[in-house]
This record gives sequence, structure tokens and C-alpha cells, in this order.
Amino acid sequence: MNSKSGLFFAIFATLSAAAFGQSKWFIAANAGAVVSRTSTGDTLANPFTTRNRGSVFGYLQGTYDLSKASSLNFKLGYLGTGFRINNDTMPANGMIKQPVNILSTSLGISFRQRFSTGSFITENFGIALNQQLGGSLTDTIYNQTKNARYRIINENLVKTFPAFYLGFGMGGNTEEGHRYEFTVSYQQPFATARQMRVEYGEFYNQNFPLTFRGGNLQVGFTFYFNFGALEKSQEYFY
Repeated sequence: MNSKSGLFFAIFATLSAAAFGQSKWFIAANAGAVVSRTSTGDTLANPFTTRNRGSVFGYLQGTYDLSKASSLNFKLGYLGTGFRINNDTMPANGMIKQPVNILSTSLGISFRQRFSTGSFITENFGIALNQQLGGSLTDTIYNQTKNARYRIINENLVKTFPAFYLGFGMGGNTEEGHRYEFTVSYQQPFATARQMRVEYGEFYNQNFPLTFRGGNLQVGFTFYFNFGALEKSQEYFY
């Protein structure tokens, strides 16, 4: 974990510790599915095509209610992205599946509009700092171990890159004062995460560039624990 992620985690832990007994503070668990692919601006040589790659994400989240209609959100967790490239002329082993595992930290704000007593919709946006886990500048990936028909070579790998995210959600409140929310969000990095080259043909004498920016679509569920409500519940039982 780099110094920036370590600093964020320390701040997050401090805020989490302060959350107990304060009704404006929530600790949340956020998890779901994520879809990503190579950049849409890439021009792939015939017969190559790019495909979506599905994975998962999971965050620990701290939330502070600025008002009844807005909140600050702090997140730290795992984000599974990546891409798939396929050679459509190959009946078997024509696809390279490349995971890109990320440690993601983010800071954002959300706005809530209530449409009934216990239900609301939200809009959220913010910035994230993503760090690729593993990998090296000289990674070479082959479509198969023996008699490979093509390969992908990393020409430039950016380990840490910032991103912007925005999304919306729909949720409600429980009788105990907790919250839950179904969310959809899109994250777009400001810089290219990986610049690659696909080599194919006899002796790999043909090639074309391939770009992975790291943009991804996340669909998930978040449950917010209100520690003020938990404290009241404990007082009731004692």
C-alpha cells in the first residue's frame, strides 16, 4: 500500500472510530458487480474484437450526513477491472482475459431526494485514487501456452491514477435508523492505465496498439449502519 492509500486509511479509521454514538455518521458495506473493457477509441485489426469483462468490487465506506439531503462519502476497497480480446478466426483458445486488480480509495458527495417517508433516490459524484495491484512494465500475455497465435505486451503501465465517478441510487430507511441503497455508478480515469501492443502473424511481425483506461460500470448494494441507532437499541435492552 503506498503512502497516499495509507494516509487515506488512517483518516478513514479515525473517522470510523468517531462514528460511534453520533447519529450523523454511518459505516457502510458496499459490494456488487463491475464491467470494464478496453478503450472504445481503439481500432483493432481484423479479426480481433474486444469484449466486456465482468468482475466484482467491495468497499468499506464511511458516510457523514451534512444535512437531511446530502452526505460526504469515504471509500476504501477492492475493484476488479480488466478486459478481454478475442481472435474471431480461432475456434479455441482465441481469447485473452486480462484482470486488472485495483486498490481504490475515493471521496465524494451524494444528494438525496425523498419521494415517500422512508424511500429516496440519490445522485453521487466524486474523485477516486486507483492503484494497480501486481503486474510489471514488461508483462507479456499469450493466448495459449504452446503454439501461441498472438500476444499482448505492456508498453506502459501506470500503477497509480486518479479517476472521476458519478452515479445514482434508490433506497430507503429501516425502522432502526439504518439505510440501504441499490446503486449504479460509472468511473472514468483521467489518464490511461495501460498502453499495450498486440502482436500477431508469422514471427509476430504484425501489430496494433491497445489502450486500457480503466473506465468501469459498477452495479451494487450498500447498507449503512447508523451507530446512533445502534446505541439507542442497546440502551433499550439494558
